[in-house]
Amino acid sequence: MADFWNERFGGDHFFYGTEPNQFLKEQAGNFLPGGKILSLGEGEGRNAVFLAELGLKVSASDTSHAGFQKMKKLADTRNVRVSERLENVVSGNWDDETWDGIINIFCHVTSEGRKTIAQKAAKSLKPGGIFLTEQFSKEQLNYTSGGPKDPDMLVSLEEFERDFSDNFEILLLEMKVIYLDEGHHKGDGSVVRLIARKI
Repeated sequence: MADFWNERFGGDHFFYGTEPNQFLKEQAGNFLPGGKILSLGEGEGRNAVFLAELGLKVSASDTSHAGFQKMKKLADTRNVRVSERLENVVSGNWDDETWDGIINIFCHVTSEGRKTIAQKAAKSLKPGGIFLTEQFSKEQLNYTSGGPKDPDMLVSLEEFERDFSDNFEILLLEMKVIYLDEGHHKGDGSVVRLIARKI
């Protein structure tokens, strides 16, 4: 997959734009001021740089060298710093009780990978830490605004309710159709949103 994303992020154009995800922008106040945030599948840096501008200490996890090169350029233009973690988001070592927040904005993995991410988040978040995600739902197959075409890479409310029921307090869990205007993601899309606090 690294080759795929390096090719996608290889040009000068920011594939998903330079502005942060709207849901993340609306919900960033959930994170502890000055806290340590891990961004999964960060890509070209739009979300990590936004959080760093808020004074958060952000580390970006991704497999793409090309994405990180773009992220550094974006961070430099905004006068912030984001740490790089070149790793697979499912198998990477996130360290125990290290993070005040973990975000996953449209980083799609298999259902087994999502279960692993939930388990790792429970270990690597500090008590009270926040996991925030927006991903395409299985209904996204009916829309043309982007996302995987493999149903196993798309999420459901029931899955998140199951995977985050033991170690988290679920603060928000919803599926809705929204209008996307984030670079390649453009048009109506069906998403699942989750905000969960580690108990």
